[in-house]
Amino acid sequence: MFEPGGGQRWCLSRAAAVGLFCAVALLGCRRQTIWAGAEFSSADGGQLRLAAQQPLCGCMTLVNQSPQDLLLRSTLHGSAIGGATIKAGDRLRFRFDWAGPANDDYYLLEGTENGEPVDLSTVVRLAETSRWQPCSTIDCAYGTLHLDIAESAH
Repeated sequence: MFEPGGGQRWCLSRAAAVGLFCAVALLGCRRQTIWAGAEFSSADGGQLRLAAQQPLCGCMTLVNQSPQDLLLRSTLHGSAIGGATIKAGDRLRFRFDWAGPANDDYYLLEGTENGEPVDLSTVVRLAETSRWQPCSTIDCAYGTLHLDIAESAH
């Protein structure tokens, strides 16, 4: 049986379904690129910013080029999570994970010499930064910097 306007209802409901599909598809395409890497941050006073690509890990070796011992402190979102000392001329090798799922999840390493803050970009050299690898197979330890918050929670 023919109903007047039945074709219009079908067109409207079809158009609504297509519109809903497009809206959902567009929302699914909204993607945030999460920062990963190792860089000295001048905005943070020369601190070293670190995060591996999720869900992987990286290894890094820092060389203290200063004639003084260097005390490192690691933080995540402003909270201290670990520390280490690199003697003058020595190196420190450590592992770090992805720090968390958000773009502002990254570790900061800050340094002090004789109790005074230093710009790490002027006193340490990045001697090695590995490629991102599965955390279970990478050949360095987290150590006392404790840059394993994301993997520990995972």
